[in-house]
Amino acid sequence: MRIPSSLLSLLALGVACHCSPTNRPVPDAGGGVQEPVRRVAHIIREYPHATNAFTQGLVFHQGHLFESTGHQGTLRQLSLESAQPVWMERLGNIFAEGLASDGERLYQITWTEGLLFTWSGMPPQRERTTRYSGEGWGLCYWDGKLVRSDGGTMLTFHEPDGFALLGAVQVKLRGQPVELINELECANGVIYANIWHSSDVLEIDPATGTVVGVIDASALTRAVAGQVTNPEAVLNGIAVEPGSGRIFMTGKLWPRIFEVRLAVVD
Repeated sequence: MRIPSSLLSLLALGVACHCSPTNRPVPDAGGGVQEPVRRVAHIIREYPHATNAFTQGLVFHQGHLFESTGHQGTLRQLSLESAQPVWMERLGNIFAEGLASDGERLYQITWTEGLLFTWSGMPPQRERTTRYSGEGWGLCYWDGKLVRSDGGTMLTFHEPDGFALLGAVQVKLRGQPVELINELECANGVIYANIWHSSDVLEIDPATGTVVGVIDASALTRAVAGQVTNPEAVLNGIAVEPGSGRIFMTGKLWPRIFEVRLAVVD
């Protein structure tokens, strides 16, 4: 796949950043926009992860960590103590992608099949299947809406029931569109977003699509270097634990889930 110039610019940053709603960039005196806030992800703890899990979505739901995997798609309940899932539902040849929770239900999208699965109960049971048009990459829940990425520059907002389109924003870094937006996590007032084949994680203002922070997660990719050989075994999967605020990241086919701490880069 041709790597867009916008992604090359992002990869060339070589830095990391993170922000909260209270320290977002503001216009400078010259009428421009300051640099996004920069942070770096430091590993503070490691947990086992199944190396056959092509991670496409990661989210906490009712106190448990769940994962959506691609290829021979699955929905999995994970334990941080073992690489083997506590519970798993196989989806056959469906290529599952992003995963979101509204606290009561799980929502799982598919790559090209145009299907949204809604799960309820514990262990989850498939409650309904909704059809939609377009690709599904990432998914998260924000302000009563499901937020979807499709590998392009746009984030689209949908009703959880029926998946009707409610609006969209274009993701921009320093005024330039960012492509290959992948797995999403809505938390801390921003949308965290993996960029396909990048070790940077964006923080996006859901109201405007502006990138307000970039997190350098390259320490994680270095930690699994030599342990994964598949070129598609890239960073993908962000989950923020409600209540504690602990942040977990992993990658496709990675042997580890990492708990990370974000530190400001001066």
